[in-house]
Amino acid sequence: MLERALIAVAVVALFAVAVALGRRWYAWRNARIEARVRAEGSTTATGTPRIVYFTTATCVICKVQQEPAMSAVAARVPDLLIQRHDAVEEGELAKQYGVLSVPTTAVYRRDGTLVTINRGFTPAAALLAQIEDRTPDIDGGHEMASEAVA
Repeated sequence: MLERALIAVAVVALFAVAVALGRRWYAWRNARIEARVRAEGSTTATGTPRIVYFTTATCVICKVQQEPAMSAVAARVPDLLIQRHDAVEEGELAKQYGVLSVPTTAVYRRDGTLVTINRGFTPAAALLAQIEDRTPDIDGGHEMASEAVA
């Protein structure tokens, strides 16, 4: 019985180490991609904030959640430039941004500098906070809804 418990503890420990290593690799990869995008000069100092948005024709989350979030942010920031790209059709650009899943959004400030690359659904409040260079208020989560921004 003790042997089984020790084996179970060892398996759980190995799993925890694997998850921790995976998270570190993912964070390192994202930091490297963002640094490369910044270094390649993918900035356009137009005085207009922009979001580079990757989607696909079959992405349900994009249509049901990300599109309303983007609309809510666009309503709050009238001069926001949203550049939509199909991750499949524009594979080279998607590769440059490290897109492995959709939706993926790259947020740029008004001065053209990259703020961050969001992987997966990003709520409207988070996108707006990134554009405005502030931390979103996520008290209770209700502020993260698209309706809370509009």
